Amino acid sequence: MTFVCVLLLGIGIEAEAAVPGAVTGLKQVDAGPNSVEIRWDAVIGNHMMYKVELCANQSFMGGVMDNLEYNSKEQIVGAAINPDQSFRGLSPGKKYYVRVTAFSNSGSPDYKCTWGPKSKVLEVVTAPANSNIENFTQTKASETSITLSWKKYSEANAYQLVYAKKGSGKRTTLKLGDVKSCTVKKLSKNGEYQFWLWPVKKSADGFRALNGKGKTLYWCSVLPTKVKGVKCEFGDPSSNFLDISWNLHKLAKGYQYQVYTEGGKKALLTGKKAGKVKKTDVTSDKLKGLRFLRLRMRGYVKIDGSAKYGAWSDWTYFSRQPKLTLESAKDGMKLSWGKVEGATDYTVYLSDKRASGYKKAGNTKKTSYTVKKWGKSNLETGKMYYFIVTANKKVGKKTFHSPKSYCFWRTYGK
Repeated sequence: MTFVCVLLLGIGIEAEAAVPGAVTGLKQVDAGPNSVEIRWDAVIGNHMMYKVELCANQSFMGGVMDNLEYNSKEQIVGAAINPDQSFRGLSPGKKYYVRVTAFSNSGSPDYKCTWGPKSKVLEVVTAPANSNIENFTQTKASETSITLSWKKYSEANAYQLVYAKKGSGKRTTLKLGDVKSCTVKKLSKNGEYQFWLWPVKKSADGFRALNGKGKTLYWCSVLPTKVKGVKCEFGDPSSNFLDISWNLHKLAKGYQYQVYTEGGKKALLTGKKAGKVKKTDVTSDKLKGLRFLRLRMRGYVKIDGSAKYGAWSDWTYFSRQPKLTLESAKDGMKLSWGKVEGATDYTVYLSDKRASGYKKAGNTKKTSYTVKKWGKSNLETGKMYYFIVTANKKVGKKTFHSPKSYCFWRTYGK
């Protein structure tokens, strides 16, 4: 009896197929404006296939798409055999939901399917239709940062920003959230940058779908650093014509200057000079007087059509060169001049040639000085001597001087 039973079990009785395990590792790997692609971990088993469902609502009630293929008998004859599936014909910038079920299929003629459990539901997203972001512009800057803003794009819930410094091939990518502005920090001083912005549709799992075309913003500037090498000089001891010069700044598109009295809290004069220039001039009766004035400058760049200014330069102090009255005296040549308001002291220079050879004769805090010697020798009667006096002003560890542009002369003894 036992022998008969064994024969019956071995003839025509098909064992039940094992139930496949649940699909795991489900993730989105690609997207376009009208498509998504997903992958998952393969389920081990014979004749394994995968049913992939996509729906616009998380409950999968109505409007469900799947990848199954049927024959005329409504038997399932085809599905994904690899752990990868794409869906096309979708709407751009939208959320969808996907689930995957592994099943074994016995094949022809029965096509009997043994189903595993449904996977967890995965939210997937399509990319926005295009990158026509409006009002993408620079709004602010510092010496090492640039602030950008834009109008939110209706199909996006995140953004991607890429930037590169002018003259550099290196690009940096910033993954942004659902924002309409961004401040990019730690930029190079005096740098100009190009930016590209993409609208992104971000899924709940963090996948970011973006279109291949970004909106471009060319050559945005940080704010200029301090202007250096600022110098001021009056045209002559009687003139209200002031020459201003400085070192050309590599970034600045123009400059602003302000002139103050020594202790003044309000600018005496304010002016601008546009362009890649390194000098300007100003004439004003407000500059008159024998006194030290102070000037500062700053460069500017244009941001969103307006001038945005960098830091002010250090103060530069300046005054007219004092006019001299010369008088021959028994013990030398006496020099006299008007008091320069704000001067710390004065330096006297002497030469026997008009255009060169000036040597320091002495310093004084007074407004007169008697020059007794030329080098180691006394002044010679009947010889012409040339004199310059500079007013000096010490500010901290730095000393500023009036110009040495004009000399005054007299023949000694006459």
